[in-house]
Amino acid sequence: MGGAIAAVIAVQLLRESPPLAWFDGVLNGARDLIPAAITITVIGAALLIGAAIHGMVLDATRMEPGNIEYRYSRRTPMSWRVGWFKGRLLWGREFLEESGFSELKQSWRTGEWLTDHRYLRATMVMLGLPLAMFGAFGTIALVANETGVRLLLILALAYVAARLVYALAKA
Repeated sequence: MGGAIAAVIAVQLLRESPPLAWFDGVLNGARDLIPAAITITVIGAALLIGAAIHGMVLDATRMEPGNIEYRYSRRTPMSWRVGWFKGRLLWGREFLEESGFSELKQSWRTGEWLTDHRYLRATMVMLGLPLAMFGAFGTIALVANETGVRLLLILALAYVAARLVYALAKA
């Protein structure tokens, strides 16, 4: 956190320098891409919502309706937390699943992701989450007028992209 704050301060002090002025000019010139960035965000969010709906409709187990009651009491470092909930579950479904990158890559190689619901949902999430994040951060970077904010958003996107590529390559 301290590094990020120091980076913001440094960028604010140097924002009139030629490299940052050029960076700002490039992003100001790319403002025509805002509708495309918003569209990418919406597509990514739709893929994530579609994966959740797909899982709930096809692979979720039904939860039995009826009365539910939940009590808890636990100590936190500063206080005690005590809670109680009582109600009636009218309907519900739940599903839990896990897929590793190597398992998912193998399903892509064999084509199993087209027939196995779990791999299809994992693929939808693998596409939807980066699209939603890149679209949202990219839109904010194009709309914002602060060089430091823009630079941090672009650096965050570059970091996420590098980590994702590394994780997929390593798997």
